[in-house]
Amino acid sequence: MPKGVLILVSGPALAGKSTFLDVLHKKISSLHIISTDDIRKEFFDNFAYVIENEPFVWKTAYQRMLDHLTLGHSVCLDATLRTVVHRQEIKNLFKDFPILYFAFEKPPLEVLLTRNKERSWKQFPEEAIERMHKDYQFPSMDEQLTYDFFAPVPYPSSSTIIDDYLPTLKKNFFEST
Repeated sequence: MPKGVLILVSGPALAGKSTFLDVLHKKISSLHIISTDDIRKEFFDNFAYVIENEPFVWKTAYQRMLDHLTLGHSVCLDATLRTVVHRQEIKNLFKDFPILYFAFEKPPLEVLLTRNKERSWKQFPEEAIERMHKDYQFPSMDEQLTYDFFAPVPYPSSSTIIDDYLPTLKKNFFEST
C-alpha cells in the first residue's frame, strides 16, 4: 500500500504557518493541506476555538489525514500544535508514516498582537493570542530527533527557507513531485 508523508507545522497563532504552507504547496503541488481552522469554519461557521467543539475538530482532521496518507497522498497539517503532548499524540497515531516537521520559533507577543489588529478577517481575541503564545512549546532537541525530518523556522520567518530545504525534501520524500 502506498504511504504518504505527513508534514507538521507548529507555532503560535499568527506566526505565519498558513502563509508558509501556501508557499510549500506551490512548490509541491501534490500536497493536501488540512487546517483545523478550516474544519471549524466548515462545521461551526466560525474558525474560533471552542473547547466543546475540539474533539470533533481533531477527530475530523485525523480522519482526513489518515484517508489521504493511506492513499499515498502527502498531507500538511495546519494547526498550532503548541504542546509536546499533542505532537506526541499525532506521532503515535501516524507512526507508520514519515513525519516531517517545521517548527516556528516564537515571535514576540507584541508582533502577534499587531498582526492580529492588522487583519481584516480571522481576528483572534487578544487573550487567546496571549494564552497560545505563553503555552507554545518549541520542540526540545530530543523531540526534534524523533522526526524523519525537522527544520526550525526562525523569527522573523521567511518563506525562502522552503527553498533551502526543498532539494532534500524532494530527494528523500517527494521523488515524483
